[in-house]
Amino acid sequence: GGGGSKAQAHAFAPTPLHHNKRREKYWQDRSPLSSSTNDSDEEEWRTFRARLIQNGLPSLENANYLNDDNTTPKADTKKNNNLRYAHECTPLVEVGSVLLSIPTTDLCQGVEQQYWHRAVVLITKVSENVVNGEMETDVPEEQLARGLKRGRWSYRGLLLNRCTNSGDCDDDERSSWRLQRGGDLLGLDSSDGTEFVCLHNFDDGLDDEDVRQGSNRLVGNLSHMALADAQNLCKGHPDKYQPTDFMTLGGFCSWRPGQLEREMGDERHEWVVLSVDGQSIWDELQMQWQKIQSPLISSEDKRGGDDVASRLLAASTDMWRNFLDKIDLPESKATERLPAGQLRFYDRMLEVWAEDNSNIKDKDIQRQKPVDIYDSSHQIGPGTIVRAKSPPTNDMLLYDAEFIRSIILVLEDTSRATVGIILNHPMSAAIEVKDGEDPIPIRYGGPIDVPSWRDGSYREEGDEGEGDAHEEVYEGFLDYQNNGGAFEDMAFDDTIGEAFGYKEDDSDDSSFVWISRGSNGRSAGTQLGTSDLWLHKEDDAIDCIQSGSLKLQDVMTFSGVCIWEKGEVGRCNGGLREQVDALQSLEVVRACNDRSSRDFMTHDIWRILATRQDVSTEDSLDGNINAAIDAWEACSDVVVSLPSEDIDASRASLSDAALRAWIGINILEDPLGTLVEVKDDSGRELSGH
Repeated sequence: GGGGSKAQAHAFAPTPLHHNKRREKYWQDRSPLSSSTNDSDEEEWRTFRARLIQNGLPSLENANYLNDDNTTPKADTKKNNNLRYAHECTPLVEVGSVLLSIPTTDLCQGVEQQYWHRAVVLITKVSENVVNGEMETDVPEEQLARGLKRGRWSYRGLLLNRCTNSGDCDDDERSSWRLQRGGDLLGLDSSDGTEFVCLHNFDDGLDDEDVRQGSNRLVGNLSHMALADAQNLCKGHPDKYQPTDFMTLGGFCSWRPGQLEREMGDERHEWVVLSVDGQSIWDELQMQWQKIQSPLISSEDKRGGDDVASRLLAASTDMWRNFLDKIDLPESKATERLPAGQLRFYDRMLEVWAEDNSNIKDKDIQRQKPVDIYDSSHQIGPGTIVRAKSPPTNDMLLYDAEFIRSIILVLEDTSRATVGIILNHPMSAAIEVKDGEDPIPIRYGGPIDVPSWRDGSYREEGDEGEGDAHEEVYEGFLDYQNNGGAFEDMAFDDTIGEAFGYKEDDSDDSSFVWISRGSNGRSAGTQLGTSDLWLHKEDDAIDCIQSGSLKLQDVMTFSGVCIWEKGEVGRCNGGLREQVDALQSLEVVRACNDRSSRDFMTHDIWRILATRQDVSTEDSLDGNINAAIDAWEACSDVVVSLPSEDIDASRASLSDAALRAWIGINILEDPLGTLVEVKDDSGRELSGH
């Protein structure tokens, strides 16, 4: 569910979680609330429905049910406001419904959208035409999820259990506003501005004209208004209304027409829908906030940001469990479709997400600290080889898992961008080049297709040098649909530029990058710096292979490239140097001008990848990943690394699992059938209660 810039892969649960009877709890509040004189027919229907679920359908013999004139008694509004109820109503979704995410085997919950794991969502809007939905007019196109009916929505909601320790809402008394992450659309990190919504649950409901003017009722007295209206209310009536009377959420989530219905369906069952009274929802929000306000979670906490994030996440997870309890759904039942190791993987990745997104105060402090930055620009050029650091940074682990344990070869470095290819990710496809010989596996080089790099059209999607500063590494994946087809069946277009000495009319109508090693490539290729690696035009590479001057094991073929644009972004103005020097997510293992004996490392990398990796399939997955890691480790002798005893083994294990999940989603295109587990080497589980 929700938005996001990546194409979403969805899972279909093999054994849906069945609900043969409705689980519900129903109780009466012992402390009476003031009744509202404006209860709607909709609210009367909700409470009437809750009573039916508790007591069953009334019979005509029930004298207590009918009035003396055999008519149905009018609802008691005050009694309705006091009513506490919670029952499952899947698949009925209405304004005020609560959605609980149910862990499934869809690996996207662990790699691309960790915040949906154990999520609680309050539905705030339902389209009048849920089949076709309504046009999305407020959200920038790059934030919209790809897929059928992109740009339309049928349901909107707010994440209720993604709390933060920040109160930044552009107000003079910023710390007093209770701020949470409400969703991935126009959220707290959006460069296009944040949409803030304030929930409130005043005892007198909407009787107060000042409150009623800007409020939209959700369920019971629980309502929402824009932040600006809430600020004006507090400033205009400071004795009556305070910022702490509101729960402020930045951003929202939405579902395209048909999307939520599919996700709730029997084949997937990713959501359980609850009908809950407004006071109970508000109580859960208050309870969550009280937990995160303990002294341990203050900005002065001396035990570090990770402890703060853990406590924030524990409070959030408690809310999810509490709503399960309200409908008598045991957590063990809700998570039974997952192997324990895969659930542990999801929980650990959610913990990393919380580290990066919940403890906002600590993150802002870290960003403002001065950092001494080394200048590695003289090392970066054609022929440079870099590898990902391990354990990876949070950004890489959460948003760019394809770079975990990656080895990258730089093809060019100009004033506009650095271009490279990932060496150690074989795809589920191959090219047949020579009769009687095995086809060459196509390797995933990066998310930007080769023709777009050669003709520069990849820049057309945005202004040159602009973009979000946090997008240091490109996200996404080039969908490749030809599964092992013959070379002759592939279509090629566009021409290569002059980056490597080609003339405008000297075309290379290829969708791939061809690289060879060794001196045999000298006559038909362009040397990459001082390395023993050569870039070839496709026709020249094939001619050399078919003539025997190049052996198949000396040639690799890549689909896509990585491009790190340069401009006024980051601390080093972008490019690959931003990754190496500022973010320290990658490290140089061979400089472009290196003339030492380090080419032995290049040959070791090549030998491991060429001889031990094959076309990616379910059967070859383990072997391919092991070879990728061994090739990565072959670089260890030429860089200064942490001693093995200082490396967080648990974190390294988690990152390897994230890499496996990324391959399962994007290369095998099997997010459901790829098993990814994390061993219980710490004896801990996602805390709560």
